[in-house]
Amino acid sequence: MDTQLTKQPTRQPLTRGDRLWASLMDMAAIGAIAGGGSCRLSLTNEDKLARDLFANWAREAGCGVHVDRYGNMFGIRPGRLSNAPIVLVGSHLDTQPHGGRFDGVLGVLAGLEVIRALNDAGIETDHPIAVVNWTNEEGVRFKPGLTGSKGFVGDLDAASLQGTEGADYFAELERIGYAGDPNLRLNVLCYYELHIEQGPSLEQERARVGVVAGVQGVRWFEIDIAGKDAHAGTTPIVARSDSFMAASALAIALRQSAISLSPDLRFTIGRVEVSPNSTNTVPGRTRLFIDLRHTDPAIMDAFKQTMAHVIERVSAQEHVQASVSQLMDVAPVRFDTEMQARLAACAHALEVLAPTLESGAMHDASSLASVVPTAMLFVQSRDGISHNPREWSEPGHVATACEILAQAVLSHAIGSMPEHT
Repeated sequence: MDTQLTKQPTRQPLTRGDRLWASLMDMAAIGAIAGGGSCRLSLTNEDKLARDLFANWAREAGCGVHVDRYGNMFGIRPGRLSNAPIVLVGSHLDTQPHGGRFDGVLGVLAGLEVIRALNDAGIETDHPIAVVNWTNEEGVRFKPGLTGSKGFVGDLDAASLQGTEGADYFAELERIGYAGDPNLRLNVLCYYELHIEQGPSLEQERARVGVVAGVQGVRWFEIDIAGKDAHAGTTPIVARSDSFMAASALAIALRQSAISLSPDLRFTIGRVEVSPNSTNTVPGRTRLFIDLRHTDPAIMDAFKQTMAHVIERVSAQEHVQASVSQLMDVAPVRFDTEMQARLAACAHALEVLAPTLESGAMHDASSLASVVPTAMLFVQSRDGISHNPREWSEPGHVATACEILAQAVLSHAIGSMPEHT
């Protein structure tokens, strides 16, 4: 049972949770897979169908639909003031191969519901409101991920885009009919993104929604361990230079170091490569790939220093040579404090508990935060499951989150601040 304030709001909601839910289920039917999930990889035929449906819905809601160079789609509802900057809201429609029905999609369709609701209520805004579908957030078919949002803010080298099985990003945009205007530029006032949490924090706190303070920084490392290939049957254990045993010792020691530095430090070894990968050969080479995440760069710096000492110690113990290289460094992102306060005030006005939390995953909002004031609202995920057909958020929680989003977007678009009473 949710821990909410006891008194419930009496005023009529602006948005319609039932309509949003129906739209989510209609979108989920495109690329539907076993278990209730969806597979809509970016710029596939399934993605085209999802884009077409979104474009039709946006036009029916009175929006002009525009597409930029990277295939990002913008459904724009005009405002009263000419040339006023846009209040932008959205997320992405592409999924993981075994994706769920909510990741990304909720943010796009909640933005559409905000526009539909404003139309129903006959509300005009000073600023235009646009709902956006960012291209290739998930980064499954094309690397890097967050492609569309990074391209939009000018933080992408288009020549560096790599597609699986020879796929070409811009050729695929052309093929599905979403090669957009390379000269499209939008004047954006701010950006809001509603997303499922993809973690257990809100469920543990019995809160339907949470205001996101920022996104953890991410660093990737590769540890290359060189030992010596040897016969498994004839080489005594004490005489071996076993790269995998050294890797095992390193993994345990580094995990303990991470725990000691900070309980919030996320340390993961998600990939291991062993050579020659033969059952009866002592492995002469092993590579570990580390994903490290935290909100404080100083903590990650401290881990990097500790890692160097641990590698030196284990290498001597296991008679191997090991080196470490850093593959990626994405700085932590902090979201706009005024916009966080706006979301919190809207939640408070609805008498909904909305704790502040951090995001462990990167989102398109991470890109936008570098150029415009940005905020995120999370909705509770059952069991913290995501990137999985079992991904689920309760209809009532989704409706609550959409209403908070709508009130924040509306207040921003009419130039007022909701009262926090």
